[in-house]
Amino acid sequence: MSASATETAPEKSGNGYRMPVYFVSHGGPNLLADTEYPADQPIARGLRQIGDDIRALHPRGMVVISGHWEGNSGKRGGLQVNGLSANPQPLIYDFYGFPPHMYRETFEHKVDPKLTQQVAGLFAKAGVPIDTVDRGLDHGVWVVLKKAGLAGSAFPIVQLSLLGTESMDDHLRMGEILAPLRDQGVVIVGSGMAVHNLRDLFGSGPSSGGAIRAYVKPFDMEVDRAIIESAPDARRAAMVALASSDNLRKAHPTLEHLLPLHVAVGAAGYQANTKKMLEAYQLSVSWSCYKME
Repeated sequence: MSASATETAPEKSGNGYRMPVYFVSHGGPNLLADTEYPADQPIARGLRQIGDDIRALHPRGMVVISGHWEGNSGKRGGLQVNGLSANPQPLIYDFYGFPPHMYRETFEHKVDPKLTQQVAGLFAKAGVPIDTVDRGLDHGVWVVLKKAGLAGSAFPIVQLSLLGTESMDDHLRMGEILAPLRDQGVVIVGSGMAVHNLRDLFGSGPSSGGAIRAYVKPFDMEVDRAIIESAPDARRAAMVALASSDNLRKAHPTLEHLLPLHVAVGAAGYQANTKKMLEAYQLSVSWSCYKME
């Protein structure tokens, strides 16, 4: 995918206000356990605020990019988008070793093949191959949206895959291609984790223990500098420069939970005002969430 610096500053469109873009950190299915993430604690409270924020926008639809769906890296482009039929597909319980009741969780939602085709059309127009499929939402989508209070929302939810590569530049370009949807009442959400090292989280190796890992807050601060503090004409380069961070492979041994942030930043445009809506840390993960408009 070729790079583009096309700019889309927040303004009114013909359909009302240009929709904001969000990046959310999604966690595992235990996020739904009130005993682990009580409603009055920062993580649950912050996600609920994001959900309230989105619901108040009355969007026409939502497009979500999750770290749990990677496209076909063997195919040029390799993208997939769900919503071939008008009926929601069964949820994907893509997690292991959790209590049985977590595999019975539900998430009522709508789909819209017209929105799916609209997404596919944007990539086709840009020369990026994309396949339309019937696929359920994975836990990177339905768990965090349920915790945010968005189950049963009036708007349809379409999920788009990542590219199946680790190119930060290409995932920024993905967002740039999606950006016109914001002028048509569609909210774009990247769902991953700002820091995501499960090896340390589950205590494999000598790093097990209770203290927040030394790389977590420094990498989180690098993300803040890239998307909040960088000048508009330097923001795209700052996002790509995360690839050379000394903390990158400790914060993200693999990049699938970081790349949804790149898609979100590309969709928001490089002049976007970015607000950090949640800041919280656990051992080897960061729950940082952002709103860009």
